[in-house]
Amino acid sequence: MFIFTYKIPFQNVDTTIEKLQFNDIFNVFYESPLEITTDEFGYGYLEKENVIIDLKVVFDGEKENLTSFESLVNSIIESEPINMVEENYTYEEPNFPAIHLDNKWVLASPDEDFPGKQKINFISQGAFGTGLHETTQDILRYILSKDFTNLNVLDIGTGSGILALATSIKNAKKICALDIRDVREEIEFNSSLNNINNIEVLVGDALNNEVNIEGKFHWIYINIGGEETEMFMDYINSHINENGKLLVSGLVEWSFDSIKEIVESKGYKIEEKIQTNEWCTAIFNKIN
Repeated sequence: MFIFTYKIPFQNVDTTIEKLQFNDIFNVFYESPLEITTDEFGYGYLEKENVIIDLKVVFDGEKENLTSFESLVNSIIESEPINMVEENYTYEEPNFPAIHLDNKWVLASPDEDFPGKQKINFISQGAFGTGLHETTQDILRYILSKDFTNLNVLDIGTGSGILALATSIKNAKKICALDIRDVREEIEFNSSLNNINNIEVLVGDALNNEVNIEGKFHWIYINIGGEETEMFMDYINSHINENGKLLVSGLVEWSFDSIKEIVESKGYKIEEKIQTNEWCTAIFNKIN
């Protein structure tokens, strides 16, 4: 496989790709020129304009046709490549490193062994929540330090289900794992690796009544950011037990106080704040 790199203005990229596709050249890619920004609730991004990008065009045909392919692409783009490299890719399963949460717990694949430690078996399938982010690790350490015996838990925005897995391991009676995306297969797969059978996966937009959750919960987790927490507060209040606990995470330090104020205005009192770098987690008690 050969990869040609062309320098083109970003504003021309869509038109250029359309021309290539018209000539049956579909294996084309580029990195969007993004600028990371911050807003009231965290991080965002903007696409930069008026910049030059590297457009990559891939040739994976017979080598004797390489020269004619390059000539065709040059005529379409009306430019010559700045370089051409040959790549020989071999597919490898993604290998996530073991995550040592503390001196007692480790998050790792089933085939890894760590004598003297308790392990959560986990193989990421692509959903949010691999265990690498600071907030996920902070919450996992918190959950694994608690006893959830006979408690029901709702995990809003469950992603990979890693928080639900840890909660089940810590003896929860039942966990409802809610996400707008279909993450059922990943959660059920990782549940099977840990012999867990008390996680109910619910898929849909709960705020638009696509999901029906009955009953109330001793604990509710929401680890999807400040803006989303504000949107979910009435929903949370309709599903949390009297004197229940609410774990809010995915917050950045510059919005923490405003989110804390919003949550407390809904009848909660903060019990604990955990912070790693700019990322914050808070545990609240329902008081009225």
